[in-house]
Amino acid sequence: MKNRCRTRGARLLCAGALVTLIFGAGLFPASAQKAKDTLRYPLTNSESALDPYLVTGSYANTWAPSVFDTLLDFDAKDKIWHGHLAKSWTQPTPTTFEFVLRDDVKWQDGQPLSADDVVHTINYLIDPKVNLRYKATWDWLESVEKLGPYKVRITAKRALPNALMQLVPRTMIFPAHLHAPLANKQDFGARPIGTGPYRITKIEKNTGITAERFEGYLANPAKPRPAIGRIVAEPIPEMGTLVAALLTDRADIAEDVPSDQAMSLRDSGRFEITMTPPSVSYTFLGFPTTSWDRVKPLSDVRVRTAIMMAIDRKAIAITEFGDFSKDVHPAESICKSEQLGCGYTKPTPAYDPAGAKKLLAEAGYANGFDVVLYCFRAPDSIATATAIAGMMRQVGIRVTVGSHTTAQRVQLIREGKLDMVYHTWDGGAVFEVSQNMARHFLSNEHEDPILAKMASDTFSIMDDGERRKAVAKVIDYATENAYLFAMLPNAHALTHSKDVRLLNPNVIRASRVAMHDFAWK
Repeated sequence: MKNRCRTRGARLLCAGALVTLIFGAGLFPASAQKAKDTLRYPLTNSESALDPYLVTGSYANTWAPSVFDTLLDFDAKDKIWHGHLAKSWTQPTPTTFEFVLRDDVKWQDGQPLSADDVVHTINYLIDPKVNLRYKATWDWLESVEKLGPYKVRITAKRALPNALMQLVPRTMIFPAHLHAPLANKQDFGARPIGTGPYRITKIEKNTGITAERFEGYLANPAKPRPAIGRIVAEPIPEMGTLVAALLTDRADIAEDVPSDQAMSLRDSGRFEITMTPPSVSYTFLGFPTTSWDRVKPLSDVRVRTAIMMAIDRKAIAITEFGDFSKDVHPAESICKSEQLGCGYTKPTPAYDPAGAKKLLAEAGYANGFDVVLYCFRAPDSIATATAIAGMMRQVGIRVTVGSHTTAQRVQLIREGKLDMVYHTWDGGAVFEVSQNMARHFLSNEHEDPILAKMASDTFSIMDDGERRKAVAKVIDYATENAYLFAMLPNAHALTHSKDVRLLNPNVIRASRVAMHDFAWK
């Protein structure tokens, strides 16, 4: 929930929205969507496809788990695994995993699931010719083989700590009969077919997503049968239009409504505000090394440290979460202690604008310099990046804010076009730290062979205690070199119709709230 009514221009916009609110509250009836069993949850960042391997980020993390399934599901509440597409599993050796699949699962087009689907999916992910954004997630796997119509064996190149946690949660199974024949795999996401709770009946970038409950879905305690029959998600990236959509029954839920407007919506008696459950997701400030030749000041560790010291993270929390900020604390690190293998000892530099100015002067930039802070193209990201830019200007750095889509991030970093970034990371969407290591230190953002080797070495340490120590050395090294800094937990405030409720609102999650996590009251 973002408070964006602080500047004069923003106050005028908010005032206009509140006028709409006042008139809307009296002119429009209470939501009728419950009677129609249709949940309207607009998208702020729409895409033309849904493929968790090719189109990542918050959009995919919200929708993909509701369309596709994994072999097992991890129950975060009870900290146990439940069989899903697999009904049983064993690990005969440290490097082999065997899964016996259910024989009663059907794809959303009516075809039966079989071992061929698992074999195809794994082979696709480990194929060296396939270029995926997070290829390192599966590069430790050697092969997959079919042992029978409903049995597969997956073999790893080496033993890994918490291997099941690394293998299963990010590996959503695709239908071989649809995905394998495609010359262009991007075409699959335009007509996605899974085995999950919802079947997508329409997906277009300009008009959004329509999904219906898949009546053939086979549930388990960690991923139950969806409670709502139909979901409509039209793209509404502009916050004023999104608030108007709530008032006119075009939306039942909106994420991160400005705090003043959210409170007014709540006070109207038609809406409630629910904070999303805690998760391993967070935001961070990063300095890709690929831009340092072009933006010379950022190559100086003192400058990067000064930038962090110029930022008051608690003030940003107040801006973002309003009345709920008392429950939001700055992220301690780029991993969470609940994640297996997480460790760190070096704190993020404290807010100290005077110290920031001193460091800038020592580095030769007492008069500041010009830089662009980039973020994802979503209203809440842009608003927070704008607040960060304002704090940096207070210490003399001339900052402008730029934005880009999630899909553009890797290419822009590779080309050295992102000076510094305010990005979100989902923590790998697992209760295990390997994804954090791969995302931050085995990608192309930080061209430091020492850092890359230290991060790679953590994958071979089997004891969790020793691994946490090794991971701490990696994260501490990155902190000392000011490569990136954790900012805030990636929590969100949901302003929603009083007919809607969030399932299990207090259970820590590995990823964002998914579409099947909502129900009617």
